[in-house]
Amino acid sequence: MQYAEVKWMSGIPAPLKERDLRIDLFRGLSLWWIYINHIPESYLNRFTPKNFGFSDAAEILVFLSGLASGIVYGDLMRQSGFAAASWRMLRRSFEIYVAQIMTVVLLLAEVAYIAAWQPEMFDHANLAILLQEPAETLVQVALLRYSPVNLDPLLLMVILHFALILIVPLTIRAWPLALTGSVALYVLAHLFDWYIPAYPRGQLYFNPLNWQLLFVIGIWWGANRGDWQLAILNSGALAVLAVAYLLFSFVITLGWQIHAIEAYVPGWLSRLIYPVDKTNLDILRLLHFAALALLCWRLLPSNASILKARALLPLIRCGEYSLAIYCASVLLSFAAHALLSLGWNSLAWQTLITLLGLGLMSAMAMVLAAIDRGMFPNLRPL
Repeated sequence: MQYAEVKWMSGIPAPLKERDLRIDLFRGLSLWWIYINHIPESYLNRFTPKNFGFSDAAEILVFLSGLASGIVYGDLMRQSGFAAASWRMLRRSFEIYVAQIMTVVLLLAEVAYIAAWQPEMFDHANLAILLQEPAETLVQVALLRYSPVNLDPLLLMVILHFALILIVPLTIRAWPLALTGSVALYVLAHLFDWYIPAYPRGQLYFNPLNWQLLFVIGIWWGANRGDWQLAILNSGALAVLAVAYLLFSFVITLGWQIHAIEAYVPGWLSRLIYPVDKTNLDILRLLHFAALALLCWRLLPSNASILKARALLPLIRCGEYSLAIYCASVLLSFAAHALLSLGWNSLAWQTLITLLGLGLMSAMAMVLAAIDRGMFPNLRPL
């Protein structure tokens, strides 16, 4: 964050005067990248962050959700008290919960339509079990133990947001305890292989017991803003370490795709770092994201004029309405996957279908922004 314009009194952060557009910009970018990654046939997914380092768009989305929660609910708790903040947190958690369930239903309807031509799509969408055991599967959807394809990040966000009512007050009143407890849970979950079972078998793809650490770090960073953060972020030594680590990650990741490069990686190093586990948020992924976040903050201040550029407005709007846009992206990416699976798989079709989905996501976000800002008063939600 850029804090020059914020006045600090008695160690308590004053509310931010303006929305930090960087949060919306990078959240929008992560949504675009996730949409592209969810289309396996598209060559464009070779140019998303997962191909150039250990972390990917999922880390961006989780951290920024925690950061925004820390800023909004932390300020609200200090101004209006625990009850008002708790009500807002619970209301938002239930909104995400309902969005998860509604998207499952809409995806089922979409796949049922597509299955008239491509019956195998029920298996591709991990929805076959819903047809075989509809009552039990719907119960598991409600219990947050079952998720169709591409809805795993949203399921994670539901679980993490319900924990806000505990995490935010603790982070404000005793942040060392909150961080220590979060790190301890992360370490213990790795050591003892703790996870939340999924239905009908296995575990949740994004293990909340590990991913909570990145979320809590985001909350802590947003809720306890101060000059101490500037000292960390402006550190030249940390910047050099961040660049070195990003280069190391880039070379290793490139080796996964170009085996001639992989041959130069020492065997002992390969044994030390592999596998770089996404499900349990491997420490290498966490450090890679931290390095990226540090450099992005240094290179893009909150008052940068480029953030006001009209060309970035669709991305920023997507980030501003991230919940609705993510749900839409799940439906659009599966439709794109189904179309490309029919044989329309040339580079031209891959490009056209992928860009069409991004255009629809952007148009939806722009319409939501227009409704929110009163440009279409007759369409405002009741």
